[in-house]
Amino acid sequence: MAESSAAQFRFQMVGARAALTDGPIAEAIEQQINAIESALESVPDFAFDLSKTLVESVCKTVLADIGQPADPNWELPKLLKETTNRLSLLPRDHPDPEKAGESVKKTVRGLLQTIQGLCELRNNYGMASHGRDTFTARLDLRQATLAAQAADTIVSFLYRIHRDALVQAPGARVYYEDHADFNDAFDRAYELIKFGELELLPSRVLFHADREAYKTALNEYIVERDGANGGDSAHANGVSE
Repeated sequence: MAESSAAQFRFQMVGARAALTDGPIAEAIEQQINAIESALESVPDFAFDLSKTLVESVCKTVLADIGQPADPNWELPKLLKETTNRLSLLPRDHPDPEKAGESVKKTVRGLLQTIQGLCELRNNYGMASHGRDTFTARLDLRQATLAAQAADTIVSFLYRIHRDALVQAPGARVYYEDHADFNDAFDRAYELIKFGELELLPSRVLFHADREAYKTALNEYIVERDGANGGDSAHANGVSE
């Protein structure tokens, strides 16, 4: 009966997978998601280590995208705290930022506690974290699923918030697909670049040939577009602890 239940179990990191579709291809993160789902079917202990690694990877990706690389010595709770401090956790132009900010801070503290618990589970029961006595008590599928679900929720939240911000205001790393409006405007302003029968979009050529020039033109476009509305940087509303 137990074997039958295990065989029917197919956990999917729905939130994390959906969040990835909002941005550029993140192959390493997708591989980690696949590994967690696979581990829960075959070696549940390994899910603790993989869930922790997934959250670390997303936090480091977010920080690198916005030009604030993570300190390699940061443990996961510190890494998550620094990441959330630098993200815009409130909607732009929120009518009650003070009250909403307090609620978001409570949410962030809850996420930090969840991560701390995930770290403790990983340190004590993760299959790959430390060598251990072969006959040490082990956790089973239920606890491993909890770790995976926690990671799924955190990754989905952080990555979606981050991607929303990057679309509004580019960070240190710029992704071409994030700025369709600018690309269209730029392509209307300049003629197609032709090499024989090959036709290339001016915006795409600029992006690949001179990334800094692309960023400069993009920022000028955003300032002109949002200037009349007094638009702020999308990362300006980060909630500090």
